[in-house]
Amino acid sequence: MHLHLGGKESDIVVFLIQYVDRVVLLETNSHIHFRTQPAGKNLLALSQSWLANLEHQIADAMNEARVATNDAARGAAEEKRSRLAASIAAFKAKAGIT
Repeated sequence: MHLHLGGKESDIVVFLIQYVDRVVLLETNSHIHFRTQPAGKNLLALSQSWLANLEHQIADAMNEARVATNDAARGAAEEKRSRLAASIAAFKAKAGIT
């Protein structure tokens, strides 16, 4: 999806992915993504980058849990990993990615 920031005729838009419980803002740009062939292919790259970033954050959280010196720190890291994994699963389900 995209939203026009300056009104219907504005070329300043926010690209986003809408979920039931949240909205992920991808970037603010012009309509440039509609000029690509196929239209929107750059948005796919942004989404893939977002997924890769989440996967790195999951790996970091797993490492934090592994080296945690107490139960509270371990639990917090495991909870963070779980939330990030749920975000990836929801995104993939919505996008039809297996």
